[in-house]
Amino acid sequence: MESEIRKVINGIGLDYSIGFLHEINQSRTPLVYDIQELFSWIIDISVIQLLEEKKIKKSDFIITENYHTRLGEDVAKLFIEKINLNFNAKYNYKNGKNYSYQNILQDNLRQLSNFVVGKNKEIEFNIPAMKLHRTDNLKLKEKISSMSNEERKELGINKSTLWYMKKNLKEGKTISVYDKVLSKIQTSQ
Repeated sequence: MESEIRKVINGIGLDYSIGFLHEINQSRTPLVYDIQELFSWIIDISVIQLLEEKKIKKSDFIITENYHTRLGEDVAKLFIEKINLNFNAKYNYKNGKNYSYQNILQDNLRQLSNFVVGKNKEIEFNIPAMKLHRTDNLKLKEKISSMSNEERKELGINKSTLWYMKKNLKEGKTISVYDKVLSKIQTSQ
């Protein structure tokens, strides 16, 4: 994230050693840190997604001789891939058009640059919220776990579909619920 932000700041021509929120220090990059604050939640969501996908284990962490915790090389690559996937996903931004957070970052920094040089009198950072598509909320998990064979038959859900969903829940895996099955379960609640 830091390198992406630094690249855009350099491309626009802003000085990343002058920040607004973080302390100004010639050896640091406070503007980069300021802008990172606007996008740091993408990192958090990426971590949560990897944890929920069971792609990170305790053994993937390395303790250095200074007792710092680091990610192993393979998991670090996986983490970077997940961040890139989330950062480059398209979201409704301006005029009803879809843009990646990469393009949204560039646009917001361009607006900041225009504000700093006096071309714009106001600035408003606009970063659309990421939409998470979840079909495995707690109520749904509880409903599936407690569903009897009779309820399954009444709802018209295939026996093997329910069996696999219950099996995945018992194993702590994320379940996939197709829209057709999801609408049947939701109408029964």
